[in-house]
Amino acid sequence: MVKSLFFKKLYLQSLTPFEILEFYNHNNYSVKKKEQLFYINLWKDSISKDGSTESFNEYCIANNLSDTDISLMTSQINDFSSEIKFPLWINELKKVLNKINLQNKKFDVLNKEKPFYQLLFPFINSFYSSFKKNLESLNIALPNQNVINQLNDALYKDLFNVASLVLFNEFNKFIKEEKMCNIINDQDEGFYYEKFVDSVLLNQFQNLFLKYPMLSRKLVSKMSSYLDFVTTMFERFNTDILEIENSFNAELDKINQLHLNLGDQHNGGTTVIFEFKNSYKIVYKPVNVTITKAFNQFLNWIKINSDNELKSFRAVDKEDYGWLEYVEHTECNNIEEVKLYYERAGMLACITYFLNSSDYHFENLIAARDCPVLIDHETLINPQLKRKKMINKNSSQKIFGTVLETLLLPTGIKDAPSYLSGFGSSLELEQIAIIPKIKNCNKSNMSIVPEVLTKKLYRKNKPILNNKIENLINYQQEFKIGFEKIYKLILNNRTQLLSKNSPLNSFKNLKIRFINRRTSVYFKILKLLTKPEYLEDSIKYGLKLELMARAYNVNGNWSSLLSSERKQMLSGDIPAFYVNTLSNSIILSNEEVNIFRLNALDNIKSKIKKAGIDDFQYQISLIDEVIAL
Repeated sequence: MVKSLFFKKLYLQSLTPFEILEFYNHNNYSVKKKEQLFYINLWKDSISKDGSTESFNEYCIANNLSDTDISLMTSQINDFSSEIKFPLWINELKKVLNKINLQNKKFDVLNKEKPFYQLLFPFINSFYSSFKKNLESLNIALPNQNVINQLNDALYKDLFNVASLVLFNEFNKFIKEEKMCNIINDQDEGFYYEKFVDSVLLNQFQNLFLKYPMLSRKLVSKMSSYLDFVTTMFERFNTDILEIENSFNAELDKINQLHLNLGDQHNGGTTVIFEFKNSYKIVYKPVNVTITKAFNQFLNWIKINSDNELKSFRAVDKEDYGWLEYVEHTECNNIEEVKLYYERAGMLACITYFLNSSDYHFENLIAARDCPVLIDHETLINPQLKRKKMINKNSSQKIFGTVLETLLLPTGIKDAPSYLSGFGSSLELEQIAIIPKIKNCNKSNMSIVPEVLTKKLYRKNKPILNNKIENLINYQQEFKIGFEKIYKLILNNRTQLLSKNSPLNSFKNLKIRFINRRTSVYFKILKLLTKPEYLEDSIKYGLKLELMARAYNVNGNWSSLLSSERKQMLSGDIPAFYVNTLSNSIILSNEEVNIFRLNALDNIKSKIKKAGIDDFQYQISLIDEVIAL
């Protein structure tokens, strides 16, 4: 049984700067001063590239931080005698550590080649035990062993991504120390590995977690949020199965496979594909999908008014979540279908231009034979930000308000490689990539070595004919014909589109996602924070998170958004913000933040009002610039 003093020390050592300040203000405990000059310099470097004192002072004013606050935030709470109300993750960690049993550390065939699986098994085992208990209480049958293995494997991958650098670092130190003590065993190639694993498990992770307090916090938080997400998903499926079958006119057999972690994690959840024994598939979205129905209605209006049909798919809208039909990536049968595909691609580019869509990278588009299909509609329409003048000609501000802002086409800007665009690059189809590979897995000489691979720079977003990729560069005329068809349709129906009875009314009062910054920025920061130096020092971890503040110093200070981003990133999520299509503000837990010049619906109407021959020719000129990238 792990003693309570350990958990108290661990919790206090895991507090990040803003949490230390909040904890102290509510509890008024004693603090231990740390290397404050080092931390303040790190803080300044996070907020601005040049470590500017002026930028730091502006940041402190915006976040209402005094000199006393800053001193406290770079200190450590140093009172272990008083009672503390632990957060949920500490209570969950107690359950994990108190159930550790060395007899359970043996590999099975499936997990033999998973590095450090034995050390991560206590968390996986705790997840499975709780998941099983949750389903029993809900009177839901456990899925088959194949699905359970997939659930466990997905959690393992998430946990390994968090812990791998620390575990390799500690493993290498352990071997070095053992060899210095002349403890040599050449006969058993797994001798040192087994001894390392035993040393961590026998100690119930106490030494490891006190050295790396942020590691324990991230592992437990990941496990807990995953448990909540998976339990809720199965409960919803069990409740909705008949409605899904009726809506999709399909028979859902036993679940045979789950395709997990298919998108960014927001609020602990991601997109999941359910595949059944009869090979039928459906998509689970843990977010509101009303926007999909609205888009289908708009596509139907286009069909009625122009005889141009774009593929859509059905949705079961359950307000907080939804079920979608699965869109298959299918090949074209002949060259005429390829031409039709790219004409429809041009139509889709024009539709999304007028809707002010964004974030349509190559994972959000499927080439379904003769038609491209957008499969994620959270960012289909967007409000317009209050913006300052363009600061950097290479930034995303260069494409603001143009056909390139959707990301369906290459943009030509540095932070958005051409192959990431929805329709992909016509030139960058493969790339030589160096990826880390684990050699001699779970042996005493286990190591990470670089491996050179040829990586495809496309997914299911390109049409195929006779097993050959067909690229946009060869169908420029068809693309521009499709773009022009929709542009003329908008112009010819401008009066109706701007009227009280507008087909755009289907987009009224809907919940949409607002992208505050590129997802890749969040990913880079989270990846950086898996380094041992940050996982062993919670203050350093928290100050490095403030890299997110740099954008606010440049574009205007939205401190409430930064605070929300900070909390979501600490939970291991990619920050997500949601807004009503009729609102100019984002509603956060503590306030309303007005950052939009136009709400999403008014932004569409503004674009339509500005439409004309000059704008059309300008958008075509942009298409000509990037279509061959």
